[in-house]
Amino acid sequence: MIKKYLLAWIPMIFLAILNGGLRDFTYAQMVSQAHAHQISTVTLISVFTIYVWFLGRIWPLASLRQAALVGTVWLTLTVAFEFAIGLFISGLSWEEMFRAYDLSSGNLWILVPLAVALLPSLMFLTGRKTA
Repeated sequence: MIKKYLLAWIPMIFLAILNGGLRDFTYAQMVSQAHAHQISTVTLISVFTIYVWFLGRIWPLASLRQAALVGTVWLTLTVAFEFAIGLFISGLSWEEMFRAYDLSSGNLWILVPLAVALLPSLMFLTGRKTA
């Protein structure tokens, strides 16, 4: 099951890219860059929530521990991917990359990796059958 969920992380990259494209080609032209990124963060978390809910229906996780493991692996992959793209493709400095995680300046991006980490466990807990 963990291998399936490991592979299931890959479409999340494409969902994030599509979300960024939607932002850049639509509402980013109507609102400030900061607001566009905030909207995009909420949109991406919503899309990820639907995606993880769907995964939980087709591949139910066996335990909260397994869900937490999936979330931890996804978080690690997500942060590694973000920083690799930032450093090696976009040429961003460490300071620029860490700025995206600064809630005090209105950046909400840190909520995305947190959601990636927590969604498997939340979906497991909400999907459990109670007698």
